[in-house]
Amino acid sequence: MNLRSYSIEGESSFTLALALSAAMKKIFFDKSKTTFSDEPKLEKKLITQFVNRMRVDGMEKFNSTTVFSVVHFAANEEDLENKQYMVMLVVYLEQKFLPEFLRLMQYPYIDSDDEMESKDGCGTLANIIAGQYKRELAILGYKDLMMSPFESFINSAPDGVGIPKELTHKFELSFDVEETKRLVLELVTLDMIPKWKSKIEISKRILVIDDDLVYINSVEPFLKSQGFEVAIATDGEEGIRKLKINPHLIILDIGMPQMDGYEFAREKKKIEGDNQIPVIVLTGKESMADVFKIEGAREYLLKPFQPAALLKSIQRCV
Repeated sequence: MNLRSYSIEGESSFTLALALSAAMKKIFFDKSKTTFSDEPKLEKKLITQFVNRMRVDGMEKFNSTTVFSVVHFAANEEDLENKQYMVMLVVYLEQKFLPEFLRLMQYPYIDSDDEMESKDGCGTLANIIAGQYKRELAILGYKDLMMSPFESFINSAPDGVGIPKELTHKFELSFDVEETKRLVLELVTLDMIPKWKSKIEISKRILVIDDDLVYINSVEPFLKSQGFEVAIATDGEEGIRKLKINPHLIILDIGMPQMDGYEFAREKKKIEGDNQIPVIVLTGKESMADVFKIEGAREYLLKPFQPAALLKSIQRCV
C-alpha cells in the first residue's frame, strides 16, 4: 500500500483521538457503572523516534513501575504482517493499580507482583479498548481495520515500538479515577482511513451556537472532517447575525450569556416565520418540555455526549 497517497495528521486524526476517548469512557461506564472523575485530558505531543520506531517509557507517565500494552491496526492481514500500520495504540497503567482497575472493570483479580499476570492483565484491557475503538470508528463510518495481538512491557520497550510511517506527533489521553491519574492512552494515527460519505451530495452548512470554547474546539474540527461547512457563534446575538449564511442546521446551547437559547429561538422565529431551520438542542439539565420550547427543535443531546451521537442526530435532521 502506498502510504504517501494519503494526507497525514490532519483534522481526521483529531477526530480519531476523540473517538478513542469516547470508546474508553463508554467501556468504563458500561463495566463500572460510574464515570471518570474528570473529562480526559487530550494533548498532542511530539514523538521521540529512533530507527523509525517510537521510544516508549512508562515511567514518564507514572512515578512508579508501569505496565503498558501495544496494539497495532492495519488495512488488512498482509499490511499487518508487513508492519504497514495505520494506527498504533498504547495503554499505560501503574502496575500496583492494575488489579484495582481491572476489578472496577469486573475482571478477575490478578497479582500485581507477578510480572506475567500484570502483562496479561494490561494486554486484556488493551484488547477491550481496541475492540471498542473499532466499534466507535465503525459508527463514524470508518473502514474496519485488522488488529494485531497485544504486546506488553514493564516500564519500557527496549527496541521501541513500530508506528505508522512519516508521523511526528501522537495524541495522549489521561483519565482520572477519584481525582488521580490512573490510565494513559497514546494514539498514533494516519489521517487516511476512509470516512463515511453522506448520501447528500451538496455540502451542508451547520451553525454552532455555544459559549463553551472547549466544546467548540472539539466539535468544529469533527464536523469539518465529516464534510460539513461550519460557522460558529458564541452567543445568541451573534447567532442571529449569522443566520444570513442560511444554515441547513443549527446546533444550539441553551445556557449562554447575553442571549440564551430560548431568546435566540424567539428572535429566530420572527425572522424565519414558518420556514424553520431544524435545531439540535444541547442541554445539561433542562427537561424535555423545556427543550422543545425551542422553535424548530428536532433533537436534543445531553452534555457531555459522544461524537457518534452528534453525527447520528445530524443525519436524522439533514
